[in-house]
Amino acid sequence: MSRKGQYMAVEAVLSLGLSLIVALAAVTVFGSYRDSVLDDIQDRNVEIASSEIISSLHNLGSMKSGSSISIDLPETGNNREYQVSMDSEKLEIRSGGSVYNYPLNSVNWPSEYRGSAQGTSFRLVRLNGLVEVTSQ
Repeated sequence: MSRKGQYMAVEAVLSLGLSLIVALAAVTVFGSYRDSVLDDIQDRNVEIASSEIISSLHNLGSMKSGSSISIDLPETGNNREYQVSMDSEKLEIRSGGSVYNYPLNSVNWPSEYRGSAQGTSFRLVRLNGLVEVTSQ
């Protein structure tokens, strides 16, 4: 009888070990999938943000000096904020650990871009031929 009990104990331990291996594999696979989905969402949100900023730059071109446009960007998730900066050649958006650069050659009216800001709400200010990005 004691041998039968030992076999049952070994069987129970093996079943528990196998169950833990399967559970750990499932958690790893779904965790990896979740991370890739969040990265895709972040990439899409940055594309929306850049499009919104460049569109606002075009709109600001038809306004007079001293005008400004407020921009509210989509939430990034996981408490990530945008860091937006502009220079004479590009719009740079940082979110999480990623950096995205967009050329500003389609916006030809300003002679100078400057500024940087962090958050999800920004303001573009036109001062003659200068455009500055600031936080709201």
